[in-house]
Amino acid sequence: MTETNLSMKDFKRYFEAKRLGKLYFPNGKCMIPHGPWFEHAEFPSFFVHLSDLYKMVSGWKVNHTLVPLDDIVAVIAFGSAVRHPGVQEVSRERRKYLLFGEKVTKVKKVPIQPNNADFLVITGKNLMREEVLEPISIKTYDCGTWIRKGGIHLVNRGVNQLLNGDRANDTVSESALREGIPVFFNGRFGNVSSQAGVNPTTPRKIFWDENSEGFLTGRIQ
Repeated sequence: MTETNLSMKDFKRYFEAKRLGKLYFPNGKCMIPHGPWFEHAEFPSFFVHLSDLYKMVSGWKVNHTLVPLDDIVAVIAFGSAVRHPGVQEVSRERRKYLLFGEKVTKVKKVPIQPNNADFLVITGKNLMREEVLEPISIKTYDCGTWIRKGGIHLVNRGVNQLLNGDRANDTVSESALREGIPVFFNGRFGNVSSQAGVNPTTPRKIFWDENSEGFLTGRIQ
């Protein structure tokens, strides 16, 4: 697999050629409705179909406005499915000697296992009037600022909203800029990152490949 940059134009080209495969994530597992051996079999790797992602992005209306593909600066995968290092600490309090004795706290590391993927879609223009988007915005608009379907969760920010949101502690903007993995982006994204002045904290990268049938496959690792 190769570490390379793909833009929305590349994304669209693969979709029109019906050659979009899967995007695999480092954290999580997914359930297959009709598994090879058992009904609702568990697949060891969490993935989304890139064709589903493209259809959701290209048909998405924010504030009754269709998201313009040529105005998309980047699509960033963020959240628990890509969070490094992929484990979380869970503490549990119990008695030292099962039923009696002083209480002790034990900390155990368990894998992060989400069943959906979060994507931030950055547009050059703001599709909503707010300079900083907050949870109340979801209730303000009929179409909301996000949609969720088939394990894919989309969130939108315009460039100015993203930059203002990072300064105003918008958790979406902060998480995407610090821990997110750019999946598709164009040349404008570098300028946005520079303006934000945020240093990524994740070592994860995305690698692309085409299988023997020419289907595009991505893996975040």
